[in-house]
Amino acid sequence: MLNDFIKYIETNNICRENDRVLLAVSGGIDSMVMTDLFMSSGLSAGIAHCNFGLRGEESDLDEELVKNTASGYGIPFHKKRFPTLVYAGEKGISMEMAARELRYQWFEEIRVRHNYDLVAVAHNLNDNIETMIINLVRGTGITGLTGMKPVSGKIIRPLLFATRDIILQYQRSHGIPYREDKSNNDLKIIRNKIRHLILPAMKEINPALEASLGETASRLAGINEIVR
Repeated sequence: MLNDFIKYIETNNICRENDRVLLAVSGGIDSMVMTDLFMSSGLSAGIAHCNFGLRGEESDLDEELVKNTASGYGIPFHKKRFPTLVYAGEKGISMEMAARELRYQWFEEIRVRHNYDLVAVAHNLNDNIETMIINLVRGTGITGLTGMKPVSGKIIRPLLFATRDIILQYQRSHGIPYREDKSNNDLKIIRNKIRHLILPAMKEINPALEASLGETASRLAGINEIVR
């Protein structure tokens, strides 16, 4: 996976060898694996962790794991606690949207203040497919079916090539610690419903679903560029 990670970065011009990258690390399996891959690649990085205070002690344990990970690698650690519920109430938006707005605003502040070139988030291929299906269900055009891009301004997604299963295999083989967010199993959340109910049914029809939809997204992205 390390070779595939490096190849994906080079092929998509995601970052350069001398770039300083701020890693957005929640403590979950994806971001912890991404951190290990960055360190194993010899790239320069620091870690940013958001504590949204939505899960009490669980949120604090996430923060502790990420802090210890940064210390173990000897890289900078940045953290912030957010009044997520208050912000969501003031803006009249969902907690998920509030957390998204808060973290990306803060990532950019840290990037500029500490002279990082890019911010890396750990979206994987499955996340990308889920986003495509969410957009399709809600109604969308070509752009909504192209999925997430490897590079969006200063945001990079170096794990978009990897399925959740591949990430899990890497985690197990390298003994990488991580924390599981129990809300990932809440079927009231549309992404979880797609992840746990819809995609397994689709994979019964096409076991190579991730690869097929990933390729479809890539083709549609090309078409979208032509249209633009």
